[in-house]
Order: sequence, then structure tokens, then C-alpha cells
Amino acid sequence: MASLIDRLARRKRIEYKEAAGLSLAIQTIKEFAGRTFSCRETVPKTSGIHSEEILKLIQEELPSYYDYNTRVKKYLDRKGISKAEIEIVGSVGILKRYNPLDRTFHIKTEKTKAP
Repeated sequence: MASLIDRLARRKRIEYKEAAGLSLAIQTIKEFAGRTFSCRETVPKTSGIHSEEILKLIQEELPSYYDYNTRVKKYLDRKGISKAEIEIVGSVGILKRYNPLDRTFHIKTEKTKAP
């Protein structure tokens, strides 16, 4: 079901997916190969990150001792361009309460350049 923000932004064909692990995020980024992404948690470069760099971040640089959950929202914007928003939540420990060591990454596709 589309949220109010999605309706106001006139987004179409909205798909929500959620899975444990990082495979859903990797699969989604491979679908958008050749595009650039933004991730505000990757400092110093937070935008204009190529899909290969994001894949490298996810596959090699994220610690393996975290338990990861991935949420993906794919949609078409008002111009008909497909976009994705990926949220990766990494948690340490067994309990589902706040832990200062937990990490969250928000990855979004950026606007494509007009030909």
C-alpha cells in the first residue's frame, strides 16, 4: 500500500520487500547497474557513488559479525524512471532494544542525467 508521501510525489508501481541478510540489497543494486547512488552514512563521499562502489561497500567493508535486515522500496517516479530506496539495518546482540553499536545505511538511487 502506498503511503501519503508516495501518493503526493505521484510514484507508481511501488514494491516493498524485506529480507534477512544482505542478498536483497545486492540483488537490487545489480538491477540498477550503471546508475549512481547516494548514501549519507559513507563519509566523505555521500553522493555520486557508482553501483560498483556500493557493492564493494556491502560485500567487503560491512562487518560480518552483524545481523543484517534489508528493506527495499522500488517505484517509478512521475517521469517514469525506476528508482529504489534501500535500508540496511545491522544489529549486534540478541535483544531487540537500542544498542549504540547498531548501524543503519540508507541507500538511494540518484536522478539520471538527461540525454
